[in-house]
Amino acid sequence: MKKIVLGLAAGAVALALAAVSDRGLPSALAAAPAAAGQPVRGGQLVVALRAEPVQLNPLVDQGSGAHSVRPVVDSLVWDNGDGSYDPWLAERWDVSADASRYVFYLRRGVKFHDGTPFNAEAVKANFDYVANPANKSTGSTAKLKPTARVIDEYTLEVKLAAPESSFLTLIAAPYFGILSKAQIENDPKSLATKLIGTGPFKFDKWVKGQSLTYVRNDDYNWAPPKFHRGAAYVDSIKYVFLPEDQTRYNALLTGEAQVVDYIPPEHAKAVKASRDYQSSEFLLPGVGYSLHLNTRRPPFDQKEVRQALLQGLDRQGIVASATFGAYPVQEYLATTTPDFDKNLKNRIVYNPQRAAALLDAAGWTTRDAQGYRTKNGQRLSTAVPYADDDQLAQRTLEQVQIDARKLGLEIVLQPVTDLPQRLYNGNYGILGSFQSEATGMQLWRLYGGDNVSDGTTVGSNASFLRIPELDAVLAKARAAGQSADRAKYYAQAQEILPAYAPSVPLYSRARLVAIQKNVHGVSWDKAWPQPYLFDAWIGK
Repeated sequence: MKKIVLGLAAGAVALALAAVSDRGLPSALAAAPAAAGQPVRGGQLVVALRAEPVQLNPLVDQGSGAHSVRPVVDSLVWDNGDGSYDPWLAERWDVSADASRYVFYLRRGVKFHDGTPFNAEAVKANFDYVANPANKSTGSTAKLKPTARVIDEYTLEVKLAAPESSFLTLIAAPYFGILSKAQIENDPKSLATKLIGTGPFKFDKWVKGQSLTYVRNDDYNWAPPKFHRGAAYVDSIKYVFLPEDQTRYNALLTGEAQVVDYIPPEHAKAVKASRDYQSSEFLLPGVGYSLHLNTRRPPFDQKEVRQALLQGLDRQGIVASATFGAYPVQEYLATTTPDFDKNLKNRIVYNPQRAAALLDAAGWTTRDAQGYRTKNGQRLSTAVPYADDDQLAQRTLEQVQIDARKLGLEIVLQPVTDLPQRLYNGNYGILGSFQSEATGMQLWRLYGGDNVSDGTTVGSNASFLRIPELDAVLAKARAAGQSADRAKYYAQAQEILPAYAPSVPLYSRARLVAIQKNVHGVSWDKAWPQPYLFDAWIGK
């Protein structure tokens, strides 16, 4: 078997891990204490999640679904989080010098939960699915427009429309977990409500609004090398959906849940200090929670207004208040992201006087009776939708609203139930979102001109702004064969973005997970950072 180091510069990885260490954030969840003894089988592991997926198909939804489908789907490779990868469904792989062609040599003897064989044809069906525009996949893999070709029964070639050295990290994430070819081709509608994978657990039932349950796959014997051989230890995993922060925290206190994901920031300090629970925190890489400004609508079609909001919001104060000091303010990339520029010169500086001057220069010079700026009789106003069950987003946006009013900008808050759809129909003035992925290519995904939705393709550039200068640098970064060159180009991209202000970055999320003391073996899946439960077992 062959480990391949690709895509993450050694220096960038060292920086990312150092940033984690500086915040006291271990790269894996706490290991089982020595006194725990040997793992025991049996029992149901109850995990409290913040969000229920809109639908389960990970090949379509690179959102909440990716946090609850990992037990049922395996990936081709396992991302170690340090620039190296271990075999999983692929035993080994070859990569072309320009990172545009990948050949995977697949594991034999694997079956899907429906009894059909795992082979090159099955993997090709997954690549074909995400590459088909009709399926409107939001995943990073789809953005690369992969073309898959079967070489033989267990060998597959994948060519990308453009080079991408982060490709192995992208396909290691659960949103490219491999699904049954028979289900994809014969019953694609069922992908939304039931998944058939090769994972250590099988789909059991989904009680909408309450829970999602998986049962052990007793035939499983192909975990990545660092995990135990054979089937999982627990009989089943039950995800319970508790979007209300206090309710989710109470599930920890009462023991209703054995693992509680996304401990609310207001309780972070107490949980980390408690001896009653195990806990671990991971500062999520990628592009953190940011306010994306819709340049297709006034007032953010004016660059001066975008720059005014970027410089006129007290980001430190907003983040400290909304997150109770638990999350750090970020620039356009989180500090734990490979290729984050630690020597960034064009940092975002709070300057309300400069913001006011920019608004004056844009013509918003008069004020109405409520104190909001006006131009030609029109109020300087915009709307921001947010998920109606997201307390953190609400707190954050309320603080943003207060600061914006000081500048003379009215921000109308709109609690909604269709937030994911808003990106594609453009029905917003500001869209708050975050994208956690351990690659610098997130700058391309969220700010690249070729990631703008145009009615025929699904893009993730929520500002709808095309910046030729930025596009040229991002293209060089993604095609760079040497890690130093890639880091140099991504650093240039980070210097360019504040001048155009397509968004206002606020904070990186520190994902805090709490575990009851009798639960052992929980680890991290680092490709799309989340708890990984295959090794988990329940002691007395």
